[in-house]
Amino acid sequence: YDYIQRNIWQTNKAFADFYYHSAMGHVLAQAGRTDEIRVSTDLLMVNPNKGFKWHQDNQNGPITWEDGIRFWITMDETPKEYGAPVYLKGSHRNEVVDELAVFVDIEQKGLEEYKDQLLEFRTMPGDMLIWHPKTIHKVDGPSDGIWTTYRRVLGGTVAKGGTIYTDKRGTGGVLSDLGKHGLEGGDKLSSPFFPIVYPRFDDEEAQARDAGRVGRSPKDILEKIGGLAGKASGEKFWSFFKVLGSQVGAK
Repeated sequence: YDYIQRNIWQTNKAFADFYYHSAMGHVLAQAGRTDEIRVSTDLLMVNPNKGFKWHQDNQNGPITWEDGIRFWITMDETPKEYGAPVYLKGSHRNEVVDELAVFVDIEQKGLEEYKDQLLEFRTMPGDMLIWHPKTIHKVDGPSDGIWTTYRRVLGGTVAKGGTIYTDKRGTGGVLSDLGKHGLEGGDKLSSPFFPIVYPRFDDEEAQARDAGRVGRSPKDILEKIGGLAGKASGEKFWSFFKVLGSQVGAK
């Protein structure tokens, strides 16, 4: 990416206000058939260089696949030649892709019924895409990695009502949960670090964000990722580290 930032709402009040006051939460609640929506994690993504090949989203915050809803809101017109997200219809139902994998080989056994079911969306400013976190998808960029226009997207994962906090320390998934919020595995996901945006934002949560009590420190990050290296020696984490390397390089 030319630029990428996680939890943009924590440092930029305009994005926080968008979550609080726009129709986004209501639309996601309708799509997920839930009476509550909380932001689990988000990303501001600008120009994904040569693109992002077939993958599933496992940076969804401290929640399970079924508790999450992915969203993608574009701020720019998609170029005609490249940049349109492409999804494999129904692929969230597959039972063969490891839940810790990021990149996916769509030729692997067990994906035959999905690999030719392509859905492409050439989005315009203000459009929102919604999908299940396990849905396999990609975005192709220009062959030289140089975009001639901006492709700015606000994306992320929201949690449905009743979601329980899932501690992902020791796995790549922890990188979308680096704040010191005090929640433990089994707790209800209720915290200013995961703000409610539907049916209405919470004044106390918003005040905590405005007062700077929601965020990440180097100490918090080290505590959370301390056990990652030892557990990540197996092949099942390989695709995750390729993504981590590309994100660090982009920053």
